[in-house]
Amino acid sequence: MVDWEWVDRKRHDGWSWEEIAADGRASFVPDGSGVAPGRQLRNLSRERFRDGGSLPTAPAPTGRFPHWSLARVGWVLFPLFAPWALLAYLLPSPVGVYVGAIPVLGFLAAASGVILAWGTLRQAKRWTPVFKQTATFASVAGLVLAGALGTTAILNHCPVLSPFLTSEPGGWQRVPQASWSSQGAPVLFFYGSVACPYCSASSWAVLAALQRLGNVSGVTYDHSSSSDVYPNTPSVVLPELALASRFVTLDAKEARNDQQVESPSLAGCPEEAYVNAYDPFGSVPFIVLGGTFVHSGGLVDPGALTGLNATQVAGQLSGHEGSAYTAISSSEDYLLAYLVWLNNQEPASVATDPGVASILDQIH
Repeated sequence: MVDWEWVDRKRHDGWSWEEIAADGRASFVPDGSGVAPGRQLRNLSRERFRDGGSLPTAPAPTGRFPHWSLARVGWVLFPLFAPWALLAYLLPSPVGVYVGAIPVLGFLAAASGVILAWGTLRQAKRWTPVFKQTATFASVAGLVLAGALGTTAILNHCPVLSPFLTSEPGGWQRVPQASWSSQGAPVLFFYGSVACPYCSASSWAVLAALQRLGNVSGVTYDHSSSSDVYPNTPSVVLPELALASRFVTLDAKEARNDQQVESPSLAGCPEEAYVNAYDPFGSVPFIVLGGTFVHSGGLVDPGALTGLNATQVAGQLSGHEGSAYTAISSSEDYLLAYLVWLNNQEPASVATDPGVASILDQIH
């Protein structure tokens, strides 16, 4: 016998006739006539009404949507974000260039998973045709969004990047099957902020390496924030450098406020691709060499430059002595080794330098 009290309650909760008929708690057994069970149950309900019973109906409009339970909201959000986040993680470029898997899509997928789990636990019927339809639509929508953004990134010349990096000497990591060149030379991309003492200290290693690989002009100096750790660390303003070299092209993006660490603006792909893929939280400095080698964090200990101004640091570099020179020259050798590797062991005069050659032998 049909449990009409339970049927009435579920109709007022927004359940469809098919959902109620399929649930064993309705105690409804279809007659085998071939008519859909939900329609049979609805017809029985109407006969019951004609016989003097009450007709169970959905609640009158009140500004709410009774079908949209918390569980159904979860079935919209989780299938929408989870496949998209997975694709953006596996292909941080092109899929994750504009909306990254880390942290944005990953957070949205996790939050929607919590909503889905909580809503499902509160739901008497945890899997219904409505939930199935909702999840299917949301999954398709997520894949369409991921595909659309990925296609847009490809049209904007974003590279194909992998999240699976391998370790290299000196804290560097290698990006599989990726490259980035400009004007026929590998790009040295520097992403930093003048106010950051680690960026300021690292800028000297970049300058020293560039001077070994070409002609550098337009050298100007600044210093890190006076209120941060290692205050007033002297720095080279990398975006103002003019470089003439057939071995490297400089692409420096650096926030110029020397009192507040900020993320610099990017000029489209591939800058956005590498930052979103391998520096998703925007930490500085972040360095890319030829699209193949990446490094997050400082290259040079700013403590080695404490008490020195820019002129004194430059003097130590030219004189090849002093605490600043010792700290900077090691990172300079790593930069040179990776750039020489990208240039097929050129220039030979740099490749045969003992410090550079020893690192070259360790690069995989």
